[in-house]
Amino acid sequence: MTTSHISSLKNQNLIEFNCLGTIFLIRETSLDRFPNTLLGDPKRRTSFYNKVKQQYIIDRHIISFEAIINYYETGKLVVPTIYEPIIFFEELKYFQLDNETIEHCYDTEINQELINHHHHHDHDHRVVPENPILRAIWISLEYNDYSLKAQVIQLNCLIISLLFCLNISIELIPQISRDKVICHKLSIKHDSTNCDNTFFDFRPSKTVGSRILIIEQLCTTLITFEYIFRLTSSPHKWITFISLINLCDLFTLCINWIYLILMEMNISNDDKQDPFFNLKLFQYLMILRLCRFFRLCRYVKSLRILFYGTVNAIKYILSIGFIILFFVFTFGVIIQVIEKNWDHAYVTRLEDLFNIVTISTITVGDAKRVPVSPIGKILCSILAGIGLIGISLPLPSVYRIFQSIYRLEQIDRKFVTTKYVYPNGQLFKNQLLKE
Repeated sequence: MTTSHISSLKNQNLIEFNCLGTIFLIRETSLDRFPNTLLGDPKRRTSFYNKVKQQYIIDRHIISFEAIINYYETGKLVVPTIYEPIIFFEELKYFQLDNETIEHCYDTEINQELINHHHHHDHDHRVVPENPILRAIWISLEYNDYSLKAQVIQLNCLIISLLFCLNISIELIPQISRDKVICHKLSIKHDSTNCDNTFFDFRPSKTVGSRILIIEQLCTTLITFEYIFRLTSSPHKWITFISLINLCDLFTLCINWIYLILMEMNISNDDKQDPFFNLKLFQYLMILRLCRFFRLCRYVKSLRILFYGTVNAIKYILSIGFIILFFVFTFGVIIQVIEKNWDHAYVTRLEDLFNIVTISTITVGDAKRVPVSPIGKILCSILAGIGLIGISLPLPSVYRIFQSIYRLEQIDRKFVTTKYVYPNGQLFKNQLLKE
């Protein structure tokens, strides 16, 4: 930096900040308006000054620093378009902006996302029951950041849920299965060497299966109690009941109790009845019982973001599916007519046709199933381009929804004033909830 440039900055009363190579110029009078902040106080600001470069060197998050510089100039703190909540609020704390400004930023910028995604309404307003016993149960099951007791209770719920999911995974391990093929005959008069149906019995062996069943019974019972406590203590029982994640819990519990009842009645092992039917029933129940993995969305943050993001973006996801389905039928008919009379064509079945059109639409490609006629290849190339454009249209909306939910999950609680209210809207002090 030349001497003339330095003297020019001094004459204009400008201060130069170098944040990771990017130069920011700001009037000293703008900084002096906020003397309680780190950069607004001349004494504390000197710790960043580099005498050699004649600059203030700032090695911090550049996007957040730009927003802070704009705050000094305009007096308004505007959240960057692309930002990480944890990093942004940590930068605000580092530069010692006052809590009133940070809370105002939260109310004006982030609260709009809370309105758009109402399932996260409990970030600032938490509705709790008036009954103290029900209130304690509800808070312990819903708000793990309220107290250490609530964290311990939800940790136990998470452990039970993990054991619940691990148990069904162990059932499917081939090494502990019964490893036998059942030959099923519709009539005893049939030839003994022939089977009308064969079925692989993948159920756990009786020795291991008894232990798995005990764990299954214990987890199902505990989760049932948790579901009952959550529903009965809810300040809005109907809203809690019809919420998607609670419906998933209810469906999982119903399927699991049906499975346990059938196991206790020994239906699956009763060879005097129709073993093929019973084993098929066991197989279907096994598939439905996999829905228990949705329980982890309640406790694991990354899965919760994925769950609520998918729910909120379902209309855009369905539109992508509709686009693919539309191309399958329209282009599928055209390609089928073209390829039908072509020698050595791979389109011999309806499934092959759907595969060709689908993989062309999503631009994945399949070397084994491709059109062989020149016109068919040209159509699939056009389809790949149109499919790429069509699928890309809803993706920005899906991205914004997931980004918004991610921001809400990453909000620093230190800057959020959580308010507890009764169902009638009456506000009460947080101290009344302390246990």
